[in-house]
Amino acid sequence: MKLLKLSSDNPKFKTLTFKSGLNILAGLQLTDAEKKTYNGVGKSFSLTLIHLLLGGRLNKNKKKEKKVLDFLTGYGSFTLEFSHKNKLYQIRKNFSDTHYFINDIEVLLSHYPAALRKIFFDDSVDQGISFKQVFNVFSRRYGGAYYNDTLTQQGRPESDFHQRYVNLCLLGVDTSLVSQKYQLKNKISKLDKARKVIESYEALLEKAAIKDLKDKLHDLINDRNNFVIAKNYSKFKEEADDMTAQINVLRKTIHDINSRLTENSDILTQTQSMNVDLGKIKSIYNEAQIFFGDSISVSLDEANEFHLQLMNHHAGKIERDTIKLKKDLHTQSAALSIKEMHRDTILRDLDSKGALEEYNSINERIRTIEREVHELEKYKTLLEGFKNEKNALDLENATLNANGITYLKDAKEQLDANENKFRMLVKRFYANHGGSFEIKETKDAKYLFDIDVHVPRDGSQGINEVKIFCYDFLLYQLNPELLGFIAHDGCLFSEMDPRQKSMILKVALEYIHNNDLQYFINIGQASLEEILDKDNKINILTSSEKKEAEQSVILKLYDKDPEQRLLGSNFG
Repeated sequence: MKLLKLSSDNPKFKTLTFKSGLNILAGLQLTDAEKKTYNGVGKSFSLTLIHLLLGGRLNKNKKKEKKVLDFLTGYGSFTLEFSHKNKLYQIRKNFSDTHYFINDIEVLLSHYPAALRKIFFDDSVDQGISFKQVFNVFSRRYGGAYYNDTLTQQGRPESDFHQRYVNLCLLGVDTSLVSQKYQLKNKISKLDKARKVIESYEALLEKAAIKDLKDKLHDLINDRNNFVIAKNYSKFKEEADDMTAQINVLRKTIHDINSRLTENSDILTQTQSMNVDLGKIKSIYNEAQIFFGDSISVSLDEANEFHLQLMNHHAGKIERDTIKLKKDLHTQSAALSIKEMHRDTILRDLDSKGALEEYNSINERIRTIEREVHELEKYKTLLEGFKNEKNALDLENATLNANGITYLKDAKEQLDANENKFRMLVKRFYANHGGSFEIKETKDAKYLFDIDVHVPRDGSQGINEVKIFCYDFLLYQLNPELLGFIAHDGCLFSEMDPRQKSMILKVALEYIHNNDLQYFINIGQASLEEILDKDNKINILTSSEKKEAEQSVILKLYDKDPEQRLLGSNFG
């Protein structure tokens, strides 16, 4: 992909005409006052605008981004011209509309991602990644989230699966294993969420044994077949009365437990507020003209320490008792709930008197128990199915982890080659340090592989930015034909010393000359002057490289006059 031109039908807009190699957009003479606006002179916004034309979006729920979107809605149409695989393309977008135009053909917003993928990717590119994700990787826009770490090109937390998936894909890792792991862990996670419900079924099965209910059902059917009115009615009533007695015992037990918990809480509160003031005791004795020698003072101190230990021991005992009481309370409350439910069922079945009513009551009781048996057997089947599925998923997960370890061993040569390429880049900045780059088995159960990128600290503030630059260029080395384009925002240079800034340009120029790369950066005046190094203080770039960098400035934006900014006005 080669950017050709970014323009607008609004005459205030400063057109960007791109070159095939290095492209620098310079923001000059930026004042402190202009740094407070959202876009300054617009150098960072130039890359954001390219993102927006290639499927990026602004978040209406964020105040600053909504202001930008509102501004763009009334600004006019923007056009991005580029070439890819020897074909010319023109994308036109008016932000007051939802659709786009590709070579004057209207494309709906919902169809736009697929249209871009068709332009840039063939069938060999992993179907699990989109053009927008890939473009984010090779053109980090403005914002701390994007430059927070090597793996946050999507502006997402480092743990985001899809962000990690794109990186693994571009590093040449087998993403089929990664996808299987992710899908498997989602299934396991759903089962874990259902665990509490399943455990309640299991508890219910323990409390009300199916075999006991079946025995009771068998007895009731026999009683109905040999119906004796008085005996059966009396039997049900006795069962309800017995259940009521048990309920009353449980309620008293629960009341007693709650009383003891309240008492324990009061004791703990008093214990925490109690303290012996040794100075007051001494003062009382002094007023009585009894003077203490050192040995007596020591004895008082020891007595006070003993008192505190005693109170702490007592408090600990109370806390342990409280924990036990709470467990007992939970157990008794669960038992009460079951008893009340069973009694209520019996009482409903005995809501009338008389021979026919009694006979019907027996039938109703039989139907109730049949329903209970059916439900419990359903729970039992569900529980067994859950356990079998969980065991199967755990086994599949263990197998997949083993396959991942085997894959890393089999791919060691390729992964080592990737690390060597990364280390060669790092050594351009730090002569004695090459850092490390490793794909390894993850410690997070949700993922299969971790990407560990490390550059040793050497006292430089810009070490993270150097790591980001080296990683991005590693991904380009591994995928030179995918886009053939890299862009970085000026915040990449924010913490670097002049040598590192110049080395970035030197490395980029080498890739441009050897690999037909197009590299676009926006940069502030101070950083640009350090890179050009006209006083020859650091001597990283040759004179011809400095000249090429200077000639690669495709647009200069100034802050003195809003008309000399990218959009020809100030907003934000």
